[in-house]
Amino acid sequence: MADNDDKADPTAKEKVKTALDAAKRPNKVEVYEGAAHGWTVKGSAVYNEPAAEKAWAELLALYKRNLG
Repeated sequence: MADNDDKADPTAKEKVKTALDAAKRPNKVEVYEGAAHGWTVKGSAVYNEPAAEKAWAELLALYKRNLG
């Protein structure tokens, strides 16, 4: 979740985590500090390369754990 998304609604991440926990689904909810909404879109005005690369690495690790 982008830093500014979290600041707009600080309870959102808790709601998502609570719902996933209630569904007994493994999860990780992370706020990317300094990242603005849409930060992963290369070439966008808010692209944040370090945060985007971290998010990509997390996604690849998720795929490897669950599909590999």
